[in-house]
Amino acid sequence: MPQFGRIDAGGLAVVDREGSAPPAPWSAAGATVQAVTFEVAVSAALDALPTLLARPAPPYARIAVTDYPDSPVGPYTEAQLLLSSRYLMLPRQYVVASIVSTEEAAAAIAQNWGYETTAGSVELARDGDDFVSTISDSSGLTIRVASPGAASTGTAVIRYDTTVAVWAVDGEAKAQLLSAEPGEIKSAWLARGTTVEYSGGERSSPWLQLRSTNPITCTIAELDLERPEATVIERPSAP
Repeated sequence: MPQFGRIDAGGLAVVDREGSAPPAPWSAAGATVQAVTFEVAVSAALDALPTLLARPAPPYARIAVTDYPDSPVGPYTEAQLLLSSRYLMLPRQYVVASIVSTEEAAAAIAQNWGYETTAGSVELARDGDDFVSTISDSSGLTIRVASPGAASTGTAVIRYDTTVAVWAVDGEAKAQLLSAEPGEIKSAWLARGTTVEYSGGERSSPWLQLRSTNPITCTIAELDLERPEATVIERPSAP
């Protein structure tokens, strides 16, 4: 039997979606994404998922660092903590937490996509085939994702599950679709030797609760992305 998350509609964060940023959809040409996937503890995964979503076995999460060289609110870099799950039998990535490099981007993300994010320091650096992301926030948390000697590979290896958030709408939890299929993938790398290092921060932080217990893989891509308008994923009508 599937195991569903433990956060009911009353426990979902309420995000202020008022703002003056340009509305979605946004197009982002020439973005770079470093996405490292790892196993996490079962109990931590269930505590971080809404009741709409079921965990896979074993549970796994992903840190996705995306550098946007341009956007309607200027260049920014975002680190998302994504927890893999299933909704309506399909694989999804649930946004558990986010840190973004500018206040303007943080406000626009809340307005357009309705999930919590905080402004901090997020950098994605490349030196040849070495890629390093450094993520930190005001609590003192620092995460370093290092992919030394990434191997160039075919673009077909780049696959991202649909990204979702869950909002309470009139007291009922609703899954919201947040992502679109990637556009043109210009370059791709596979970085099996990627490491994730954590320091500082509060123990209650979701980044630490869902810390890596076993690395799986890491991919890096230079590609075009679209951030669509958030839309409700409707449940099929009962026959």
